Amino acid sequence: MLPAHFHCDRMQKQQALVMWIIWFVFLQMAFAYHFVLEDGFPSGDNAAEPMVSWLWVLCFVPIILATIVRWWVIPKLKDQKQMLSALIVGLALTEASILFELFLIGPDYPQNQIVVLMVAVFSLIQFAPIYATPGVDVESLG
Repeated sequence: MLPAHFHCDRMQKQQALVMWIIWFVFLQMAFAYHFVLEDGFPSGDNAAEPMVSWLWVLCFVPIILATIVRWWVIPKLKDQKQMLSALIVGLALTEASILFELFLIGPDYPQNQIVVLMVAVFSLIQFAPIYATPGVDVESLG
């Protein structure tokens, strides 16, 4: 019979693997959206008139909320299932910015689309689930 801590460690590693896979899929989708829903990455010059400011707000508020989830909510969680839920919420918020960028900013502002995509990718990278990986001392990381 195996010790109880062996089963617990194995379960934590499996849950961490699931979190890493989910994170990786969301990260890849940030790029795939542009090839599946559009004709690749945006290119060219922006339209002459500036983009309306509410579009900038709409694209960046979900990223700010995702950053709050990552740096204020997740560190307080101890259970991996709760971390998984917070991970998915944060990733979904960031992906929302990418979808707003694709559908609302549109092809008139390709430079602005790239800016939102770059910031969103950095937001996705911050969610790499090192905080849920067994054996990683989270306290020493921050």
